[in-house]
Amino acid sequence: MIATASMRRAALTAAALLALSSVLAFGEAKEAPWYAEGLKKLGFTVFSEPEAVGDFTAPALGGPAVRLRDQAGKVVLLNFWATWCPPCRAEMPALNALWSKTRGKAFTIMGVSVGEKSATVADFIKSKGYAYPIFLDESSQLGSRFGARSIPTTYILDKSGKAIAGKVGGADYDSAEAIALFSELATR
Repeated sequence: MIATASMRRAALTAAALLALSSVLAFGEAKEAPWYAEGLKKLGFTVFSEPEAVGDFTAPALGGPAVRLRDQAGKVVLLNFWATWCPPCRAEMPALNALWSKTRGKAFTIMGVSVGEKSATVADFIKSKGYAYPIFLDESSQLGSRFGARSIPTTYILDKSGKAIAGKVGGADYDSAEAIALFSELATR
């Protein structure tokens, strides 16, 4: 897919908003939450207050639809991606490793494919052997709701389903530090 001028502007706008929110995230009077430093090292913008995102439903690849509220009590790494996206493809092995190393904890990944047909996504996932939960957003409505105009776009949702951090671009999710951080998020 070739990026149009409007797509580039939207991506720059999203990046600028995330950058601005990181500058404004914590005033002098507000202490950063315990996880802020670790998420910032991964490139996330940590929100000054958890942001309600509301419930949503996403069809699972090869399975039934899942509601966000079904994930209550778990930390959710909500990752918007596409098969044609090089940075998305680059971070997927690390997401898969994170998934395998956090199984059984109060943590899950929701990898949401944006704007692609089920068959395209299924063929890609099967060819790569990824095991973490994959969902479909064929109409791109969920991605638009979350401002995922540039991908990958990732949000960390706390156990009550509120966004605590966001990031545009890939990350190294399988580093020892990242695995420890997400494991600790799951246990607190």
